[in-house]
Amino acid sequence: MPRRPVFITALLVLAGALSGCASAPKGGSLSDYIAVGYTNVTTTCGGGYQVYRQPINGRLLVAAYAVSEMRQTFCQSWRGEPSVSPVTGVRHEEAALEYIAQTPAMKGCTLVSGIEISRLHSEFVIACPASPAAAVTAKG
Repeated sequence: MPRRPVFITALLVLAGALSGCASAPKGGSLSDYIAVGYTNVTTTCGGGYQVYRQPINGRLLVAAYAVSEMRQTFCQSWRGEPSVSPVTGVRHEEAALEYIAQTPAMKGCTLVSGIEISRLHSEFVIACPASPAAAVTAKG
């Protein structure tokens, strides 16, 4: 008898994980990242993510693996942590912050806002300090 509830629970967890793939996208556009390379990032809970950096507008797209999303959710629940981060309130923020921390060219950059495109994709707007401009002198 105990086998049936475990089987049903496992099916529900699997269906929930796969439903993220089938949900209708909202917000940003995944097509903006088609020809963009990605970097693999691992968070403190061991979740694996792909982070894409759009070179034109500097936005970040974080794509979670379904298994990583389940692992991250379970780990945060186990630790008593909120499922969304306090800066933007958008899922996968921890992966975006980890990407910024490990990318030397993004030193000093911060997350400004984010949007959850689907359960497995979030897009973030970043702000980076302006690079120092060369001094210009006018001769008259």
